Amino acid sequence: MQYSNILNKVSGLIQKNEDRNWIILGDNSSGKSELLRNIVSKMKLNAYYIDSVNRYFNISSTNLSKDGVDCSVSSTEIVNTRVQNGFYNLTDSFGENEHIERLYPIYQERLKSLLKDFLNIDFSIEREKLQEGFGDGEVKVEIDGQEVELSSGYQAIIRMFTELIFYDEHLMGRGLIVIDEIDEFLSPKYSARILNFIIKQFSGHYFIVSTHSSDLVANSNDCNIVTLEKDNFSILDSNDFITLTDVNTLFNKLFRNIQQDKNNLIDSQLQRLLDLKIIDSWTQIEDDELQKINYSKLTSVQKLIYKQIKGW
Repeated sequence: MQYSNILNKVSGLIQKNEDRNWIILGDNSSGKSELLRNIVSKMKLNAYYIDSVNRYFNISSTNLSKDGVDCSVSSTEIVNTRVQNGFYNLTDSFGENEHIERLYPIYQERLKSLLKDFLNIDFSIEREKLQEGFGDGEVKVEIDGQEVELSSGYQAIIRMFTELIFYDEHLMGRGLIVIDEIDEFLSPKYSARILNFIIKQFSGHYFIVSTHSSDLVANSNDCNIVTLEKDNFSILDSNDFITLTDVNTLFNKLFRNIQQDKNNLIDSQLQRLLDLKIIDSWTQIEDDELQKINYSKLTSVQKLIYKQIKGW
């Protein structure tokens, strides 16, 4: 089946079953992100999209004003920006000109509650107190009363939670939430828990997430799973994968097939280069191509052919 046909087929199946939570699995070149973008583009009015680059939270940009915070950005504007070629999986965004950190007063109380439930921490953002006449101090983060620098993992969790709160409470969104690479920057411990947690906390929505985490799959409940391969796909039930052993069997099969495809491509490439050497049709182009092959990652047979090419 052609790549575009696979994406359209899977996208259609998910849209017909949008009252289920979905997990998308596949190699980085399998089209996971493109599938999610396809779904969001077709369901812009009923879908919210958090692509993989939106995992940062800039503390220095956080608004701590006690005054009311006005917000004119809409979920449609946020999604429309993120699916554009110049932004899609390239640039952190929250609409054209808005920053989610500026809206902190809107969601801070629920964010603190979620972080307490998920991470078991007391989280706060404060402004450093300076002596009178020295102006405003810098914004700082405190966890359990201690000033800290936010790790990439904490930033990823905070960013996801703030977006979900904002969409749920202040955009009054009800529908499908799509998160690309939901386990990005997360430890296995938090990857295992994140999907079940947000499904419970944001129960008015359904989720489609992509992941590389076997821990997430093993701990998921009542989700459909899509596995994407080079020219095929499968629909599975997460309830059939109870242990990490079950999931690892699935992952080994999925990613072993992908590695076999890569090996076959290298086999063909090396054979073509050897043929060109034998018939004396070797040029600088072939020489450059050979130099780009990583010898250390070749199989024993491939290394033998590589040496034949070099020695011919």
